[in-house]
Amino acid sequence: MFEKFTEKAINVVSTSQNLTQELGASKVTPELLLLALLDEAKGISLKIFKSYDITKEKLIEEIKKHQYFGKPSDNLSFDNKYKEILKNSLDLANKSGNPTILYEHLFLSVLSNSNIITILENLHFDIQKSKALLEKLVQKKAKRYHHPEVDEHKDNRQNQA
Repeated sequence: MFEKFTEKAINVVSTSQNLTQELGASKVTPELLLLALLDEAKGISLKIFKSYDITKEKLIEEIKKHQYFGKPSDNLSFDNKYKEILKNSLDLANKSGNPTILYEHLFLSVLSNSNIITILENLHFDIQKSKALLEKLVQKKAKRYHHPEVDEHKDNRQNQA
């Protein structure tokens, strides 16, 4: 499935795994994906977080109210809600006509998770307004992101024709 992710989206997933170990969580959860989204935020996404004065420290503090952190696990796995977010990201990418999963697709999918909604609302984050901005951003991206393997297969099919 990760072959459909842009480099930035892969970085977010990787960062969420690193944060899981750093914070001592037993599984990679949507809350840690949200934290990774903040860590990897640039451009409009960063402005969204900054406009609500959400910092890494504030977000970690709020996440700790909802998730236990203890001794790091050697065997990191994604919990079911995280897997659901990844699947929803793929669905969003397909619906938006993108052949790859963008950072924004992950962000939009995270904003549909009930625990994330609670955490962000506690930080006075306007979910509906942010979703609308992210959806517009995905739609306005005139430049399509193509994964090199996808482009390679396309070139091969054209050469065979």
